Amino acid sequence: MTSKAHEAITARILEALEAGTVPWRKPWHLPAGAYPQSVAGHRYNGINALLLGLTEYSDTRWLTFNKAREMGGTVRKGEKGMPLVFWKQHMVEETKDGESKIKAIPLLRYYTVFNVEQCDGLTIKPQDTAEPTPPDPIPAAEAMVAGMPNPPKMANDGGDRAYYQPTIDSLHMPPRNAFKDTGEYYATLFHEMGHSTGHPKRLNRGLSEKVTAFGSEDYSKEELVAEFTAAFLTHQVGIQNTLDNSAAYVANWARVIRNDVTLVLAAASLGQKAADYILGRVKLEHFRSVDGPLFY
Repeated sequence: MTSKAHEAITARILEALEAGTVPWRKPWHLPAGAYPQSVAGHRYNGINALLLGLTEYSDTRWLTFNKAREMGGTVRKGEKGMPLVFWKQHMVEETKDGESKIKAIPLLRYYTVFNVEQCDGLTIKPQDTAEPTPPDPIPAAEAMVAGMPNPPKMANDGGDRAYYQPTIDSLHMPPRNAFKDTGEYYATLFHEMGHSTGHPKRLNRGLSEKVTAFGSEDYSKEELVAEFTAAFLTHQVGIQNTLDNSAAYVANWARVIRNDVTLVLAAASLGQKAADYILGRVKLEHFRSVDGPLFY
């Protein structure tokens, strides 16, 4: 089922793709580990963080049109806002076998926010512009890899391919010297680690049951999950994702996303969960064994 929220976010992603930019591969504007936030201090995650983090504002704080008015200011005329999504619980009454129950149905909604730099007259303190000391990218990335809970087997024995094999829960990478730079190596590794979180003994995305053919809808969704996972992790440690953004790559994703406007939000949500798992923020889940194809 599609909604205005799906359409609003998909339109933003397509706008970037059509301009030749891959949103999940473009280096985030914010310092490593920094995230956009509301004026109340709520940190945005997932697709909301990615979209806001790609803007060119130095202030990380965002607010709605009405909130700006509450704070004594206004959004400047002509300023363009950014859509954010959230889930709202809709309570309905169901009657079954003569018994009535209240059931919560989650509904996806969106609202528009503006950066404080797009406003005038706000009663708000200037944001501290001193950037935190960034982590040393390579040690931080290595610590992230080493700290993944219940990791798959990993080896640099993939020849000229990087892939994850669910059948034996193993991740294979080319030798490090096969990559042009550090950013390319870790972006690729984090992508494959993202796939590995779909194994039944981790987040159980049903890799064997659903993803059956290269280029299928489910295969594309899993690939985008891994792309978002890599985006969130590379930003966390301050590594720029330098993987190829060829015209063919951009055109392919534009086509896939146009065909399914629910894809971006679903994949971004799963990608955030995958990143959280790798960072140790999700409890282990153990399910059944798995068979399936390779994921690149």
